[in-house]
Amino acid sequence: MRLIKPVEITPAKLISSNVPETDYPAWLVSATYALGDRVLLDHTIYEALAAVAAGVKPGEEVVTPEAPAKWQNRGMDNRWRMFDDKVESLTTNPGTIEVRIRPGAVINSMALFNLQGKSVTITMIDPVEGEVYRKTLTLVDAGVTNWYDWFFEPIGKRTDVVVLDMPPYGSADIVLIIDAGAELAAIGHTVIGAVKRIGTALYGTSVGINDYSRKSTDEFGNTIVVQRSFSNRAEFDVTLDTSEVTRVRRLLAELRATPVVWIGEESYEATILFGFYKDFQIVFSGPTVSDCSITVEGVI
Repeated sequence: MRLIKPVEITPAKLISSNVPETDYPAWLVSATYALGDRVLLDHTIYEALAAVAAGVKPGEEVVTPEAPAKWQNRGMDNRWRMFDDKVESLTTNPGTIEVRIRPGAVINSMALFNLQGKSVTITMIDPVEGEVYRKTLTLVDAGVTNWYDWFFEPIGKRTDVVVLDMPPYGSADIVLIIDAGAELAAIGHTVIGAVKRIGTALYGTSVGINDYSRKSTDEFGNTIVVQRSFSNRAEFDVTLDTSEVTRVRRLLAELRATPVVWIGEESYEATILFGFYKDFQIVFSGPTVSDCSITVEGVI
């Protein structure tokens, strides 16, 4: 089992993107705004909750019971949603999404969540050595096992991808291309970082979802279902060397309340999650091998 602690992507690290930042007009210090107006400031969308006088800057208001907030944060704009630590908020663009990132740290792994497209290409370009890595992954997951499925079943699509074989470079740029052909390319979240090993995930690991939909039945027996979001979850059973227990415990303690990528087995998409651990327990099972259990909840 492995994990990837994300490198924060700041505006200085996003070298280029073909996704325009034209969601809404930029906020102007000299402008006044009416209820419901939306503006862009620092790659964030703000909505006016009331009439706003000139000079009231979103995100810097002094809010009191007598002076309620005039602006509400509505999240990152389209270009930056792929870096906002949320999986459901999508960066979209017709045809392709192409970004160039300069992490400024040694990285050797990448994870992509909630993808929509036909293929993903990841390239590492070092300023001295040039292109040092390139991999193209198809997102088409047919899952065909018989002739009936070939002709009649819909073709599935992979939505989550993890790449763990990138060479460790500290100065290379990462070029990510999501190709959707004539359709809409989309991505929920992008993680770049250095992979860390915990141990070996065992059979017996379980995966599932937390469904936030609601079902209610009125006094006449009518059932109403409100479909809402869901998050992934997993309970990993892990074995590790007893000599590694202290290191793993320290690593997990440092990652409390921190969203990271959890990888049970990279070939099983269901065991790849971006989220927090709720609980972990390490048992000194013997002098050479110990057991660990980790409960992880994905972010929405």
